[in-house]
Amino acid sequence: MSETLIEKLTFEILHEPYFYTLLDKCAQSNALRSFQTSFEPSLSLNAKELKDSLRYADILSNSESLGAREYAHQIIAHLNTSFSQDPFYKTVAKAVYFKLGNFPAINYLETKNDNWAEVPFDRQLEIESKRIIQAVPNLKGFVFTYTQYQLYSRLINSAEFSFSGPTSMGKSFIIKTFIKNIFRNTPRENMVILVPTRALINQFAMDVKKDLDEDLQYYRYKIITNSNVTELTEESFNYIMILTPERLISFLTNDSQTSIGFLFVDEAHKLAQLKDTRSVTTYTAIEKSQAKFGRNLKLYFSSPNVSNPEIFLKLFNRSVEDKVFKTDESPVTQNIYFLDLIDKRIEAIQKNSIQNRLIPFDKRLTGINEVITLLGKNQNNLIYNNSKQKTINVAKTFADTRVVEASLHPEIIKAIEQIKEYVHPDYYLSDLLTKKTAYHHGRLPQLIRNVVESLYKNELVSFVFCTSTLLEGVNMPTKNLFILNNKNGLNKLEDIDFWNLVGRAGRLNIELSGNIYCIKHEDCNWENKESILTKKEITIVPTVIARIDSNLKKIEKILLEQDISGSETEKEVLRYIANIISIDSLQTQSNYQSPVINKLIADKKEKIIELAKKQGQNINVPFSILNGNPSIKISIQQQVYNKLLNDHKQGRSILLPNANSEKFYETCKTLLEYFFDLYQWNGAESDLRKKSSMAYYATIMTQWIKGFSLSQIINQSLKYYETKGGTVAIDYNSYVPFEKDNLQHINIVIENIIDDIEHVLRFLFEKYFNHYYQVLVTILGAESAGENWATLLEYGTQNRIVIALQNIGLSRHTAIAIYNRGRLNLEIVDNKLKGIRKEGLLALFKSTSIEFDEIQRLL
Repeated sequence: MSETLIEKLTFEILHEPYFYTLLDKCAQSNALRSFQTSFEPSLSLNAKELKDSLRYADILSNSESLGAREYAHQIIAHLNTSFSQDPFYKTVAKAVYFKLGNFPAINYLETKNDNWAEVPFDRQLEIESKRIIQAVPNLKGFVFTYTQYQLYSRLINSAEFSFSGPTSMGKSFIIKTFIKNIFRNTPRENMVILVPTRALINQFAMDVKKDLDEDLQYYRYKIITNSNVTELTEESFNYIMILTPERLISFLTNDSQTSIGFLFVDEAHKLAQLKDTRSVTTYTAIEKSQAKFGRNLKLYFSSPNVSNPEIFLKLFNRSVEDKVFKTDESPVTQNIYFLDLIDKRIEAIQKNSIQNRLIPFDKRLTGINEVITLLGKNQNNLIYNNSKQKTINVAKTFADTRVVEASLHPEIIKAIEQIKEYVHPDYYLSDLLTKKTAYHHGRLPQLIRNVVESLYKNELVSFVFCTSTLLEGVNMPTKNLFILNNKNGLNKLEDIDFWNLVGRAGRLNIELSGNIYCIKHEDCNWENKESILTKKEITIVPTVIARIDSNLKKIEKILLEQDISGSETEKEVLRYIANIISIDSLQTQSNYQSPVINKLIADKKEKIIELAKKQGQNINVPFSILNGNPSIKISIQQQVYNKLLNDHKQGRSILLPNANSEKFYETCKTLLEYFFDLYQWNGAESDLRKKSSMAYYATIMTQWIKGFSLSQIINQSLKYYETKGGTVAIDYNSYVPFEKDNLQHINIVIENIIDDIEHVLRFLFEKYFNHYYQVLVTILGAESAGENWATLLEYGTQNRIVIALQNIGLSRHTAIAIYNRGRLNLEIVDNKLKGIRKEGLLALFKSTSIEFDEIQRLL
């Protein structure tokens, strides 16, 4: 059929009531199977309806219309549950997926359904042509979906690009394939992959190592996960740096660092998180990269569910012409259901013009645990909640309803032993694993996250309770997603976050569709149900632009040193933006102005710029320091600079103490109390408002820098509670005396320790110690500035070899173990790491140990 005829038929089908009746029947029959509900005769497809539905799908798959193609995919996916062995279905299903260019779905039909149906010769010819054209370059046996191929073809020919698509389309796979292509460029250039959180660094590093290992070795590229490239000393190597925005800013402040040619911004929609200061940090990291490396920096943005991906290119004054790609076409179908446990109703949510259909309510669905157990039986399930504590509590409550598996898989037994050894014998997670249940949140130690993710991907754990880490790019697709709360933290889920969550359901290459169950219960009434469940275009505005447009008066007040109204989070974001305006207004490089300054000029808001310049009149802190510390108020930076300069002139020592001092705890405590006053933490940092808490943090800091393992730090803290007493917060406002045999109290202490190490020591303290050291370098010179304590906090060690091992992606725990037990397998020259003998290291550790697993994966 000609293209014109196909589009004419498509138009007629999409305006035909009978088509929507059939589409509805297909969806409902699939839904009834998902809910294990007996079929109503009126909803079962008869032979004619089955044949008509498949013919509609065949015609629609030939259309250029995205909506039509999506309907074709839905029909085949819905019918698969009941008709996978029907001869006519087999033939049409393969023909449709071939036409859609969805080779992963074809692989599913062949391997899962034993569908080896032949299609007509002309179709077969077209199929073979597509196999050749859409073959993944440099990866034998893999074929792009049609949408992936379209994106990749445009991406490799562009020096700047922004694209958005469903979570399930495999955007990370496309980026990795593009990187394989970049390896072959001459001259070779360094790359940065910018990820939103530290937790994602390890995941991306392992994925790149696993998928690109041969190319990494052949083309002499190394993966590093921190900002200090100079710790790696092997010559003639290039780097793939997987960094957070904070680490990229740190990298940029060092003029001796190597240049970068490519910057990939993963999860770019985080630039538009209005209630998160990280969005401003991400903006700053990209803008500073562009300022340093100019137009030679190739810049790429990847985001989900965004209808205006060009906004990111515009934000950084990049060309958008033919540099943008967006699609809603997913290679898997998502089925959305709304379960109302209060009014006992189930709706199948339609994203198109069909009215939502009520599904008979199963009386066995009496509560959340019963819903998850019944609908998730023998399947792969993620359960979302809006906070860490809720996630852990609900996971434990659910696990309490299940029995221990009669025969635990060896990998489960190994994981339990690893968790007990690495964290604590009473850590909830180890017990949950005996019931094929786990939890996963942003502050979970990275090694334990790796364990949970591996068990889940290998289907050894069936139920994983998660927080918003799923929204930050964690690669955990699933068959079923249960959404227990329509919030992210204390805030309502934004549309982009909800549909990002939805996109986790359905595993490419493993199934044709995924299920999303939105559950209304006593603790979540889904008051925004109608709004959030209606699929619509999602247009976003970057935080720095949105806040300037809507909060100009408040920014003015901040620049005038006046108080402003609003939540603490809003104030924090606005202060950050005001600080960036102040710093950028001091920019002295010729012919350069930041996008924020250009925005203010374009909007005729020169008054703001003048206020910022006025605030900066008495600022003589070197611009490089201001530029590298945008989240620290410039007036505080100036006060610190003045004090240190004056102290030095007066002959007082401004050096940080030697980290090898005998009374190290006292040294840390004195330092933290000094920093508390110097940097005005009581007003600048909401998490550091009590000077009395510095004694506690000094204890953790001492143990961390001295190389104590996490389990040692936890055990020391629990002993303190046992002997000295203390209270624990069992919820936001309720404190009770610590009881040494109370598992809940023990786990609260454990979670608090992990939080304090990751957020306070390795983020807040590190930031301020790094700033202090930069000031020392300016005043005393690099040779006389002493040791940078920020490095000690980041790496949790003073040992340069352990630091170098962490820089190539190993955890602190494994790096210390390697140095202590396997030093003879390290090639060390002039106290610098030159090489590693992997096999020798593996021979030293038990094959069931967490160290063995990490060495195997990353070296």
